[in-house]
Amino acid sequence: MNEASHFMVTNIAWDPTGRYVCSSNTYGGHSVENGYNMWNFQGSKVFEASLEGFIQFQWRPRPPCLLKENESKDIKKNMKSYTRDFEIKDKLSQSKASKELIEKRRAVYDEFMTYRRKKEKDLEVLKLQYSELRTEIVEEEYVEETVEFFMKEEVEPASKE
Repeated sequence: MNEASHFMVTNIAWDPTGRYVCSSNTYGGHSVENGYNMWNFQGSKVFEASLEGFIQFQWRPRPPCLLKENESKDIKKNMKSYTRDFEIKDKLSQSKASKELIEKRRAVYDEFMTYRRKKEKDLEVLKLQYSELRTEIVEEEYVEETVEFFMKEEVEPASKE
């Protein structure tokens, strides 16, 4: 758990789920540093807002459930099977997305390899043309050189202070 403070707080309100708490500083008590801070249930600050003339903070009420009582119980009872079904659908959608990505990458790779083979053929043709233009073979000579640098080394005695 975390411990934090909100300077000059006037109101505290938990949300209906119990996951978040809001500490607010309203205009009624004073006109300085009005606003609110949102905290999660572990005590970490999630959001902060400073509002001039801030008067009241209220959580939005949860809407009523559209399911009947027996439908809600049936869903809770079969939650494991629903979870399994949704996990299977998620895996299928992920594998489909990854298959599409792999196919797209394969298409780009094939296109590149086709371009490369074409350029390699063009290069071979150019090499033949250049070799026909050159009547004599010229060997390039390489000369090995050694370069030495003299560096002066000075040693200064440490001063006594």
